[in-house]
Amino acid sequence: MKQSFFNLFFRGLTIFSKFLFVFFLGKYSMDETELGIYGIITATLGILIYILGFDFYVFNTREIVNNKNEAGPKIINQLVFHLIGYIAIIPIMMILIVNLEFLDKEYFYLFPFLIIAEHLGQELYRLYTTYEKSIQANAFLFLRNGLWVWLVFYDFFVAKNDIALEKYISYWLAFSLISLIISLFYLNYKILKDIDLFKNVRIDFDWIKGGLKVAGLFFISSLSFQIIQVSDRFMIDFYQGKKEVGIYTLYSQFANVLEVFVFTGVTMIYYPKLLQKISNATEYKSTIIEFKKKLFLIAISLVIIFIVIVPKLLVFMDKKSFLNEIEVFYVLLLGGFIFAQSHVYHYDLFVKKKDSVLVKIALFAAILNILVNIVLIPIVGILGAAIATLTSFLFILILKMYHVKKVKQDFLA
Repeated sequence: MKQSFFNLFFRGLTIFSKFLFVFFLGKYSMDETELGIYGIITATLGILIYILGFDFYVFNTREIVNNKNEAGPKIINQLVFHLIGYIAIIPIMMILIVNLEFLDKEYFYLFPFLIIAEHLGQELYRLYTTYEKSIQANAFLFLRNGLWVWLVFYDFFVAKNDIALEKYISYWLAFSLISLIISLFYLNYKILKDIDLFKNVRIDFDWIKGGLKVAGLFFISSLSFQIIQVSDRFMIDFYQGKKEVGIYTLYSQFANVLEVFVFTGVTMIYYPKLLQKISNATEYKSTIIEFKKKLFLIAISLVIIFIVIVPKLLVFMDKKSFLNEIEVFYVLLLGGFIFAQSHVYHYDLFVKKKDSVLVKIALFAAILNILVNIVLIPIVGILGAAIATLTSFLFILILKMYHVKKVKQDFLA
């Protein structure tokens, strides 16, 4: 109970802080452009972190769990793999970002360091989780992703300085680096205190290649989902401009909050139960039914809360541009609710080792999302992006439901 409380506390505080920052930019910026730039930064960061990570942690987590006392060489070799990625990928991506004018040049010098700090922070978060140190993992997550927001509020409300997004991103980078340094020290002296990270270490490229083969399938699925989550912002920027990206970013934040709270409050609890009950058909079925009920109740409760609160928040913001596009919020909220319902079917298929099915669904949904965005955004603006997200999530839910039913029929046959 203590562990669950602190996990939810730090995770919730991180989400709340990031949401307040988005709301702050929407309320106090001269226009929505600043919020649009922030939306592009977070979207670009999300995609690059997945590319650099390549879901290699999926492979290495299994390796470490099998023998935690000999984790040192595995951790170092994973780090070598990521360093190669930094050298090979980041310069190319930065050239593309600048040439395609997704980001202004003043962010050019901050962004590569932010990418590396955030990516390593995420990999450390996963490593902490592997060693069952989830409280520390979520505390460091708040330090790098949430605490800097309160410095922004001090800078604006107390110090009375003007809004300066470049300065705020530098705060984010500073806290991300501080979190990285502290978590590395804690890892070495508290978690791996009986393990010499550099003892008997050799760069094992065969081991790395083996890890890439295992991680590749999961990477395709994860990257496809990220494309669904962030590609709309790039296309809105291309067709409509950063002001419209800013409006869309605010609304998408609500759908993201719904997804994170459903996952943290329900899915994280029931997923391990499904793994434990898979050998007992009766208990597994009852767990699935309970999972569905809790998921629906939590998701629908959050939807109702958002429907009541969000219009009032928009009135408080006193920005007609947001109120004029409120239908985008409702479409995205419906999409978030539908995606939440797909969790049950996703983990049902995952537990039954239908990984290739999940990858195909994610890949097809990403392609569908891009196509619908290309068609609708030039016609109906950011509402088209919201419809594309809704369409993709509905597609995911229907296909996962179909394959769960198909797996049951195959089992009974």
